[in-house]
Amino acid sequence: MKPFLLLLTLIAGVLLGCKGEDKSSPDSASTPKSEQKLLVYVSNYPLYYFAERIGGTQIVLRYPMKSAPDPATWTPVADSVAAMQGADLILLNGATYESWLMNVSLPDSLLVDTSTGYATRLLPSGETFTHSHGEDGAHSHEGVAWATWLDLSLAIQQAEAVKKALIKRRPQQRGYFEGRYRELAAELKTLDTDFRKLTAAQTPPSLVYAHPIFAYFQNAYALKGPSLNWEPETPLNHDMLHEIDHLKKEKGIRVMVWARSPLKASSDELAQRGIQSVVVQPLQNTPESGDFILQMQEALKALQSLFKTTTGP
Repeated sequence: MKPFLLLLTLIAGVLLGCKGEDKSSPDSASTPKSEQKLLVYVSNYPLYYFAERIGGTQIVLRYPMKSAPDPATWTPVADSVAAMQGADLILLNGATYESWLMNVSLPDSLLVDTSTGYATRLLPSGETFTHSHGEDGAHSHEGVAWATWLDLSLAIQQAEAVKKALIKRRPQQRGYFEGRYRELAAELKTLDTDFRKLTAAQTPPSLVYAHPIFAYFQNAYALKGPSLNWEPETPLNHDMLHEIDHLKKEKGIRVMVWARSPLKASSDELAQRGIQSVVVQPLQNTPESGDFILQMQEALKALQSLFKTTTGP
């Protein structure tokens, strides 16, 4: 019986050891630091996508705010902060996106603001914030719009910042990161060019945006229009219909751009008023299907199709 009991003990030990193993962790401690995969944290979906495309098999990605309704307003817990302190790199969107940074302590050496290269091209959000500096009293500052990736020329620069940050920490993988970046940048450039062609050959229909998140998209592709603050899940009420009727009369609005698919009753109500609905996902969250490139391609196709039927007198 003793050999049998000893065998059971050994099997149990092996099973427990397997159960406790973290298969999603970076390389083992025995691997030289310079050869280990980089542990990279990101603060939103576009950065996750860019890092995944560029870093490939040479990085381990973490996206702790993935399940948050809005990653920009994520509230970190102590365990998340402790885990991030063990990262090799933390990629930030910048442009005031990460408000949670004010409430955590992370080493500056880990943080890379991917918006630094285009700081002069940041746009105002239209919001004003007031705060105090001790005895100096209250000061007001205009907010910054943060969905920079919706201007795909800025997305290319953001991806380049990701590439440079990876190369800095693993210079021996330069060729790998450079090659994967070039593939991604070429896809983004093609999309950027195609969006610009939307307005190069024709005057687009008058647009209204259901949400102010589209500032960079409007500015980059000459698709300007007033912004509302409507949620797609909210039924249109009397005040909202009054607002859209006013815009229809004053600006000849013919297209409503939504961040997500609206209620059918809402799109039907707008259609009765001669206003067509189209969805352009802002992509700060992980899309339910496809990826960053595929979703932007879908938005492009939807706009191309809609413009064919709404341009002209």
